[in-house]
Amino acid sequence: MMLRRLILIFVIAISLSAHAQTDTLKQGNPIDTTTYVYGNVMYEKGNYYVAITVYENLLAANGPAEEIYFNLGNAYYKTNQFGKAVLNYERALFFDTNDNDTEYNLELANQRIRDKIEPVATSIFELWWRGYISWFTAIGWSVIAILLIWISLAGFIVYRYHKFIKFQREGFYIFLVAIILFVFAFAGAAGRSASDKNYQFAIVLSPSAVIKSEPSESSTNLYLIHEGLKLQLLNTENNWTEIKMPDGIIGWVKNEDIVPVNPFIPEQNLMQP
Repeated sequence: MMLRRLILIFVIAISLSAHAQTDTLKQGNPIDTTTYVYGNVMYEKGNYYVAITVYENLLAANGPAEEIYFNLGNAYYKTNQFGKAVLNYERALFFDTNDNDTEYNLELANQRIRDKIEPVATSIFELWWRGYISWFTAIGWSVIAILLIWISLAGFIVYRYHKFIKFQREGFYIFLVAIILFVFAFAGAAGRSASDKNYQFAIVLSPSAVIKSEPSESSTNLYLIHEGLKLQLLNTENNWTEIKMPDGIIGWVKNEDIVPVNPFIPEQNLMQP
C-alpha cells in the first residue's frame, strides 16, 4: 500500500510540473486584464488600429504573452499588414507550437504575402522529432528528467532494500521503466535546448529586401524578397545577418529589414515592428 502511494505521488508530481511548465509557457507574462479587455472590445467594434495600439502598449508594459500576440496578429491581418500579422502569429506559436487556431490564421496570412518559396523537404523522422521536443520547453523536459531519476532511485531502493522484500519485483520494474523514460526525457531536454539555440527565425518587415552574397552593399544580389517571408537566422556581422531561406539558399540581409520571432531576446531584435 505504501509503495503504491509513493508511485501515485511521483506520477502526480510529474503531471503537475509538466502542466505548470506548459501553462507558464503558453501564457507568457501576466496581462493587464482591464486594458486587454478594452483592446478586445475595440477589435470587436472594428477599431483595429486602436486595438493594435492597445495590444502593442500591453506588450511594451508587461512583456510577451501568447494571447496578445494572437489578437495582435488578427488586428494586423484585418488592416492588411500581413508581414506583422505573420510575425505575431509566429510569436504566439513560440509559446504553443500546436495551437490549431494560430496555425490556421498563420496559414491565411502566409497566403497573402508575395513570396511563395517551396521549403526544403523534411524527413518523416525530423518532423516526428520536432513534434516530440515541442511537447515541453527545455526546462520542462529537465524537470521531468529529474523527477524520473528520483523515481528510478526509489524503485532501486525498494528493489535492493530487504525491508521491502515483498515489493522487490515492483521496485525493479519501477526502476527499469523510470530509467527508460529518463533517457527519453533527457533526449527531449537536450534536443529542445539545441533547437531553441540553433533554430532562430525572423520575419521580413520591410516592403522589400535584397539578399546579398556577402555582408556588403557591393556584393552580388542573390534575391529580392518581400514583407512577410520567414527566414532562419544563422550569424550576425555588423549591420548584417546571415540567413537561410525556406528553399535552403544562404545569404545576407540588412538587420533593419527583419525582426526575430523570439520575443525573449531583446538584444537580438534587429529592429522594432
